[in-house]
Amino acid sequence: MPLTARDVATSVFGAYRLARFDPTGLQHLDRTPEGAWKSFYAAVIVAPAWTLLLAIRLWGQVPDTPLFQLVVVEAIAYVISWTAFPVVMHGVSGLLDRQNRYIDFLCAYNWSSVVQMGIYLPVVILAATGILPGPISEGLVFGIMLAMLTYQWFVMRTALDISGVAAAVLVLLDLFLSALITDFADGLL
Repeated sequence: MPLTARDVATSVFGAYRLARFDPTGLQHLDRTPEGAWKSFYAAVIVAPAWTLLLAIRLWGQVPDTPLFQLVVVEAIAYVISWTAFPVVMHGVSGLLDRQNRYIDFLCAYNWSSVVQMGIYLPVVILAATGILPGPISEGLVFGIMLAMLTYQWFVMRTALDISGVAAAVLVLLDLFLSALITDFADGLL
């Protein structure tokens, strides 16, 4: 069954509720195996914003890199970044004795990226324009990043029904894996 606009709206609303630290946000997500697969459509929704963030991040840093190489490397890195942590978490959920909550986690994790991007992108664009003085701009970006990490922590804690410490460790694992993928991709440019 294809993903509908209603599916997207309901899922993003659930992710929004989770961003407000409301655990009932999970109830708005399709937490079935089919819903878990559909949650990867969030990557398609986020892709244009991610492309803009990538352009901002790499602007002027890779002027001699052929466009084809840049697109291929970053596209592969994007796909890997969307799949690596969920694959790792499949195993970790078993170690935590939370296999029965893995689909809840996957749906919440994927759809929460739409909400995160909706908040993070405008702040990065504002910072990149230079409208705000450097320290204010940097502080704003840093504050939003901390808020996003707190949001991820809540999503993991709630969806997997684990302790706050375990959720914090998983957020750090996700951050490390993401940085590793980004650094590897940047090294290929």
